[in-house]
Amino acid sequence: MLFNKHIAIVSILILMFALSCDDYSELEEDPVASGEADFSTYIAVGNSLTAGFQSNALYESAQKFSYPNLLARQFHAMEQFTQPLISDPGIGGRIELTSINPLGTTTNQQQGQPINQGEKPFENLGVPGAVLVDYANPNNSGMLKERATDPSHPAFNPFYSIVLEESELADDAPKIHDQVAKQEPTFITFWLGNNDVLGFVTSGGEGQGITPPSQFAQLYGASAQLMASTGASVVVYNIPDVTSIPFVFLLRSQLEQRGAITFNETSQSYQLVTEQGNFDIFINVDGTPQVMRQDDFLLLRAQSYFAQVQAGNVPPPIQPQNAIPDNLVLDGNLATQGVPDSELEQAAGAVAQYNASIQDIASSSGFALVDVNNIFNQIIANFQSNPESGGYQTNGLTLQPVPGSLFSFDGVHISNRGAAVVTNETIDVINEFFGAGVERIDVSDIPQGLPVVSE
Repeated sequence: MLFNKHIAIVSILILMFALSCDDYSELEEDPVASGEADFSTYIAVGNSLTAGFQSNALYESAQKFSYPNLLARQFHAMEQFTQPLISDPGIGGRIELTSINPLGTTTNQQQGQPINQGEKPFENLGVPGAVLVDYANPNNSGMLKERATDPSHPAFNPFYSIVLEESELADDAPKIHDQVAKQEPTFITFWLGNNDVLGFVTSGGEGQGITPPSQFAQLYGASAQLMASTGASVVVYNIPDVTSIPFVFLLRSQLEQRGAITFNETSQSYQLVTEQGNFDIFINVDGTPQVMRQDDFLLLRAQSYFAQVQAGNVPPPIQPQNAIPDNLVLDGNLATQGVPDSELEQAAGAVAQYNASIQDIASSSGFALVDVNNIFNQIIANFQSNPESGGYQTNGLTLQPVPGSLFSFDGVHISNRGAAVVTNETIDVINEFFGAGVERIDVSDIPQGLPVVSE
């Protein structure tokens, strides 16, 4: 992968700093003031963001910096917060740093193994790939058992069986809530719903479909009722804007900064910069070539494609017949204003309706809400207004919303320090909503922990 100069500098500083950081794994002894909440039995529900998934893999050295684990540490009331640990380099194909100058990465094809399956049920129930329907799985509508236990199933996901108990998966209609309820939680964090739109976004609209917003609202309401029935205090998180992850917004920005592409204000189109002049870039939209406009986003996986273009190994996308493949672009269809059927409009519209449902249900259920969408949007706006030094500022430290800083190398999942940011934002909400006295984390104490290719 290719990243621009400021990310390389950030990575150097991060790697140097990581070597000097404390382990940050020991728990404090005394419980904190919990206000109206009770932190004694904390269960975290979610997907890869909750699990501590980073740089395209789930692995132990990142899992210990998952935001639920950091949050449990700050509660001080838990002797041990159990997570389904995977030995490094993890499961998924970890992206690792190969060089700093020039900055380069590679994918480690080796696979780690589960190392503490005997500790089930786990308190961190973050399942990479989980979708909202998995929590309640009404009438087996999510087919959770099939996706968890049948390798021939098109949506088979090995993480379900790693995180959940086999006895639960033996049921005809298992649901994640069963794992929550049996542990009699006093406090729950719940961050599901991202994957109900993310698969569509990261595939350029070619992969997993979007969960209809009306169905999402029904499923979220059912999940809220189940959580409320436990009597636990609950904190929920909404869904970030689809353009707030580097996987969507970063490559186009990088190419502009390097002078490889430019935006023509007159024609309102993106153009490829060549020695022969600037030419309109064509993208493939549902089989039809279209000039790339201002709200068309090149996905991070298109890096290798543009590297091939710049090397002269593939035809440049300046002719309709050489349009950039659809799966490398999230199209916005600016040329057909008023027609809400572009990939960007579908995804952004779904997220907006998801978040409206989450807010309404959280309010009516007496749940606290962490507005991740607003937090990330503010970080992006700060960064875009000042690409050299803008981002998330805390205690003299600036985290930029790019791989190697706030995000891990895959451009989708937050880094160790990104998890610390989410933890602190959660703590702020907990303290205000429940009248608690949980201390924030000093993010600079958290090692960035970027995976490096071992000799």
